[in-house]
Amino acid sequence: MRFTSFKTPLLAFAVSVFLSSACWGGNAKLSADLQGGNLPAALDVIIQYKQPPTGDDDQKVIDQGGPVKKKFKYVKGGTYHVPSSALSAIAESSNVAYISPDHALKGLLDQADTTIGSYLAASYNVDGTGIGVAVIDSGIANVADLQGKVVYAEMFNTNTTLGDAYGHGTHVSGIIAGSGKDSTGSLFFRTFHGVAEGVNLINLQVLDANGAGTDSFTIAAVEQAIALKDTHNIRVINLSLGRPVYESYKLDPLCQALEQAWKAGIAVVVAAGSR
Repeated sequence: MRFTSFKTPLLAFAVSVFLSSACWGGNAKLSADLQGGNLPAALDVIIQYKQPPTGDDDQKVIDQGGPVKKKFKYVKGGTYHVPSSALSAIAESSNVAYISPDHALKGLLDQADTTIGSYLAASYNVDGTGIGVAVIDSGIANVADLQGKVVYAEMFNTNTTLGDAYGHGTHVSGIIAGSGKDSTGSLFFRTFHGVAEGVNLINLQVLDANGAGTDSFTIAAVEQAIALKDTHNIRVINLSLGRPVYESYKLDPLCQALEQAWKAGIAVVVAAGSR
């Protein structure tokens, strides 16, 4: 075999990159953490499609041993339980845009920033009356501080019951809308009020008693918040939860769901300590 010498270093570099990519490049449709060698035999994944998936798209996954677990409303895709050995074959479908694990996430409150300037709104007697805030968290307990504020509640985590066994969602809701009743009286030296006492709370429960949930639970809750936007005048979604970042927001299915909420006119608030 005869090799022709390269006339310019730039051309040599370009060919080198091409050959390296051809030999070692991963599948661009699979997230990096699906291309390692330590995957379980089967796992839950979120498949995003270029166009809304049809029955034929679902059947292609089913034929590879991957039943449909959940279809999304606004994100073009859903959750599937698939054999790890079938991931590459599923990704070959022309309509598949990206496949990522249904990552576990949990409630996080690493920082509680007291410098948000909410006192300025209070000085103008603005308390959020008539505004709906969707709290996507571990639930909201029936406490005095929040009585009468929860106008809708729905559970998305299949591993728990409606309520707040973890306590995180109630804590966050108190910061948002607490009336101060639970810290008022002779036993207390200071009353703690929420940032916007007049808002209505929409309780969308995605975390269990251990503060754990998944991307798919959270995406379903975000989509329900979008669906209920006009009914409850939902102007804000609050997520004090998170997980590590695995890919660009352009590919991350949770980011895609939250972008749909933003496009629907809902402000998306993610806690500073979450990631």
